[in-house]
Amino acid sequence: MSIQWTIIATFLYAEIAVVVLLLLPFISTTRWNRIFKSRFLNALEKQANIYFSVFIFLMVLLFLDAIREMRKYTFEMEESGKHDVHLSSELQVHMKLFRAQRNFYIAGFALFLWLVLRRLVTLISSQATLQASNAAALKQAQSASDAAKKLLDEKTKKNAAGESADNEEIGRAHV
Repeated sequence: MSIQWTIIATFLYAEIAVVVLLLLPFISTTRWNRIFKSRFLNALEKQANIYFSVFIFLMVLLFLDAIREMRKYTFEMEESGKHDVHLSSELQVHMKLFRAQRNFYIAGFALFLWLVLRRLVTLISSQATLQASNAAALKQAQSASDAAKKLLDEKTKKNAAGESADNEEIGRAHV
């Protein structure tokens, strides 16, 4: 495997590891959000769209190169099928076709996982933000409920004190 495909395959394996790490259920979304919002990643985020676009461009370029290689060796195989060809040259064409197909799948899966990884990070961040706003809304509703309950208790006490004072006045008036 050439150096470019070795790098792409290594990147594919790294992407798989990161996706598995992001999908672990015991790491909460709030913790991931804190990691995503760290100073280091915030510094990278400013150029993240540039990095993402350049990487997508390179992956698409390598993907198209793999498609071109597959078509080239498929055409060679069809041409060699029409003529009487030595076995070793036929095996060599099959080997090159296999490598082209392998490179096609490596580039395709790396490109696909890069898009999935970006979407997964976006969804995890959104979920953490929604959980934080949900917790804040619940706290606000609880404090509003407590305040309303206190007001009702005070009003009830005032009414009870007012009724007892009225009853005492009525009792004094009868005496």
